[in-house]
Amino acid sequence: MRRDDDFGTALRTLRHRLTPREAGLPASLPAVRRVPGLRRDELAGIAGVSEEHLKRLEQGRRRPSPGVVDALARALRLGADEHARLRTLAGFAATPEPDGRVPREVTNTARRMLDRLTEVAVCVCDASWTVLAANDLWHTDVCTIPETPGRARNVVWRAFTEAGPSVFQDPERPDGFRGTVVAELRDTAHRYPADTELASMIADLRAGSPEFARLWDAPPATGGHADRLRVPSPVHGHLHLDLDVLTINPGDLRVVVYTATA
Repeated sequence: MRRDDDFGTALRTLRHRLTPREAGLPASLPAVRRVPGLRRDELAGIAGVSEEHLKRLEQGRRRPSPGVVDALARALRLGADEHARLRTLAGFAATPEPDGRVPREVTNTARRMLDRLTEVAVCVCDASWTVLAANDLWHTDVCTIPETPGRARNVVWRAFTEAGPSVFQDPERPDGFRGTVVAELRDTAHRYPADTELASMIADLRAGSPEFARLWDAPPATGGHADRLRVPSPVHGHLHLDLDVLTINPGDLRVVVYTATA
């Protein structure tokens, strides 16, 4: 792989290098193509991203998620070394999780954040948005979840299966947090293809929630996780909270911080 100095240039070089036949695409007319290698729309279709998103990645106007990097690496038929190089250029650890299942260990870094962030509500989720741990304020002010493992501990599952109005409120982004986490869940499914519980939960959500199915089939969401919540609190009545999400690697964890709105 040529030592291109940025992710977008490297991605474009790799796309031009791969022929449609090598990518598993059927022969198409005209036989003589105007561009070398794959067209942008062809790579986007194989990788499961929008052509506009891929264009912005190649132009350096968008930062990819780890799942998108891995999906592009698979579509480009990259070996381990080139895959690692592409991840490094995108700013991620060189190697994805090896066994294809979502890691569900609360790392020392995440545990340290929980121990030190005591004045705000905080929870730690895995890449599928299952709550693994939380501090006392999160348990008392934000959400009550069962102690035993199961889908009732999953943020996405509860958001699309529980009755009643959504707690997420962002008038400028109607889909808000939901659209973002569904797009991330799609990336997670690409990164961890051997996680049978994740695949089963996604299938059940697609079958049971038209809103989830719509967001799942939509182009990748933009704008991050920022959202506002109106949370029914057993202590304070209703709380209006801002939500921010930090990603921790290694471990592929989400630290979700809830703070009172200004």
